[in-house]
Amino acid sequence: HRGRRRPLKAALGALVAAAAATVVVGMGWLVTQTGGAADSDAGSSAAQADSREAGGKDAGGAAFGSPRYLACARLVAEGTVLTVDPVPGAGAERVTLRASRYYKGEGEVTFLRDPAGDVPLHEGDRVLVGMPAEGVHPDTVVVGEADIAPERVRITASLPESRTLTCD
Repeated sequence: HRGRRRPLKAALGALVAAAAATVVVGMGWLVTQTGGAADSDAGSSAAQADSREAGGKDAGGAAFGSPRYLACARLVAEGTVLTVDPVPGAGAERVTLRASRYYKGEGEVTFLRDPAGDVPLHEGDRVLVGMPAEGVHPDTVVVGEADIAPERVRITASLPESRTLTCD
């Protein structure tokens, strides 16, 4: 009997080791696919910033802040959030800004956004918003001075060229 138990014990040990390795590899795969739990909470603003820095595209197929984007956008403005109000029955929020700087467009800055999929906005937040030529939802909302500053530099550098372009 002693000879029969060793192969069984070895087989069970190998099975346990294989199962443990599968769990470790599977968890590693899941973390790399979702970006990890900490990254998934980072919000869409960070994701949009990463996408733009990697050459990502926003409305019209142009990178946010590029001359082509500015030529095609209806509004690009920077300011402070005045109000964030839920829109009954729409599953959206209406955000109103006090614009301190217009890069493109002018007038009251009010837009709708999905509160579930975006970084929460609060009264007093500094934001930079880009609105496409059509629609009431921005294609870009950058929150916080640290994230706005590099975008401001890019936009300011792109403005002269954007004025020579048409949106096709």
